[in-house]
Amino acid sequence: MLRFFVRLFAFIGFLIVALVVAGVVVAVRYKPTLPDTMVLELDLTEPLSEGATDALGGFLGHEASLRDVLDALERGRRDPRVKGLLVRFGSDRLGFAQAQELRAAVSRFRDSGRFAVAYAEGFGEGGAGNRAYLLASAFDEVWMQPLGLLGVTGLSAQVPFARAALDQLGVDPQLMQREEYKSFAETFTRTDFTPAHREMMEALLRNLTDQMVNGIAASRRLAPAAVRAAIDRSPLLDREALEAKLIDRIGYADEAKDAALRRATGAELVDLADYRSIAGPANSSGPTVALIHAVGTITGGKSERPGLGDVTAGSETIVEAIEEAVEDPDVRAILFRIDSGGGSVSASEAIRRALVKAREKGKPVIASMGDTAASGGYWIALAADKIVASPATLTGSIGVVAGKMAAGGLSEKLGVHWGEVKASRNAGMWSPLRPFSASEEERMTAIIDRSYATFLERVAEARRMSPEQAREVAKGRVWTGEQAREIGLVDALGGEDEALSLARQAIGLAADAAVTLTPYPPPKSLLEQVAELMSGRGELVEAAAAMAELRPLLARLAPLVDAARSGGLQTVMPPVGLSR
Repeated sequence: MLRFFVRLFAFIGFLIVALVVAGVVVAVRYKPTLPDTMVLELDLTEPLSEGATDALGGFLGHEASLRDVLDALERGRRDPRVKGLLVRFGSDRLGFAQAQELRAAVSRFRDSGRFAVAYAEGFGEGGAGNRAYLLASAFDEVWMQPLGLLGVTGLSAQVPFARAALDQLGVDPQLMQREEYKSFAETFTRTDFTPAHREMMEALLRNLTDQMVNGIAASRRLAPAAVRAAIDRSPLLDREALEAKLIDRIGYADEAKDAALRRATGAELVDLADYRSIAGPANSSGPTVALIHAVGTITGGKSERPGLGDVTAGSETIVEAIEEAVEDPDVRAILFRIDSGGGSVSASEAIRRALVKAREKGKPVIASMGDTAASGGYWIALAADKIVASPATLTGSIGVVAGKMAAGGLSEKLGVHWGEVKASRNAGMWSPLRPFSASEEERMTAIIDRSYATFLERVAEARRMSPEQAREVAKGRVWTGEQAREIGLVDALGGEDEALSLARQAIGLAADAAVTLTPYPPPKSLLEQVAELMSGRGELVEAAAAMAELRPLLARLAPLVDAARSGGLQTVMPPVGLSR
């Protein structure tokens, strides 16, 4: 039985590789063209990734990137063949800041004389649809299927507190934080909100709710009070949503498509990703601006995007990309896109230092914040000439947390006792089996105090604040981008396109001048990725290797199957738990 499964997985892997190779051959030989009149089509029922996508990833069905969508909309609004946009929506798979960036892009698209139609079976069927509808409201026509629900139920936050569970397990959370709003540790050390933590969460929810209500009200030409009343009644039935003027038509997907095509006589639907790949990017002429991403938890080493687990922003990968951009004489400026809740202090400092050196060598740096750029994500933004955040970006969280989980009590409950022999006073300091000793706790306090003081110094210097002003806006508090702009933590509100305009101005160009936006490191070609795949690198081979790692476990399970058949220091943002 085990041999059968091994052979089956090997055969499936062979077929996948064969299909990829065949796809490459077709892609290389086939030169598609675009129709003379078209309506662009986009599916937003799946999330949009931050960071660049690759050709092989697109072939294998990975999610599209926000950058590609923004670029295609910008290209489309200047293309006389493009008459409109048709987008399918669903639940809240977009980030709040992503929704705001796309709203701005759709508004620019419509301002060029083109139409935009949104349709959905329901906005948040079986869940919230706040962010999906916030974006859809910016379209000039919103359709929803009969019996669909408009789930604009408003925002809430649910934050876990695990102290009681850890006590039962015999695990002692040995965590320290700076300061009262740096609530990451409280998930493990408390059973409920502290006053400061609750105050911060309530302020975040109020501000984000105001942004959502005002955005919907402006787009749908409704009074904010009417939108709030509709939110309090949600989820709304199809007729209720129509009566509240939150949607324009009740109809099916095919009817929405037919209506969109009637608005553009003789047009054909063209997938937005296909359009971009054929028409080319919008920013592909003029001086070069390097686009560098820091997405995910900040760590040392290489950036990773595993099939399972969190994406990581590896300092080694990002520093190398920055250095390559600095050494390239064609690169005039760097657009540094951040979507990270933080991570390693040392890795964050390595990235910040590389950006400082880039500026010293005459390459302006503009930071663009995505859904989150907090803690370590804000630390690395401090090296930029200008910081741009979306109004809903979660940022700040200027604080430090460190410690460990002492699981000695759990071990004792399981009947395992550990003896210890030390050759020096603080040896075994990081052991997960015992709490910190008094001398070890003193060392931890010194480490955290130094890291926090350095963070405050970086903020004060970069944001031109006094030490007292820097500490007042710090204390580990998370802010929205809108709040951060008011207190001086960011320079401007907007998305990547606004940041790119600032990059143009930094090198002496007009805000709308032509530039070539080039990702660093440059994405690998389809042929290069297939070569990696065939040589034992790449995602499919990694997945196969992971399956191979399970072989010993499967061997151990085989008798059971037969028997059954026969009878460290971090600067990270606390969890905010904002509901989708």
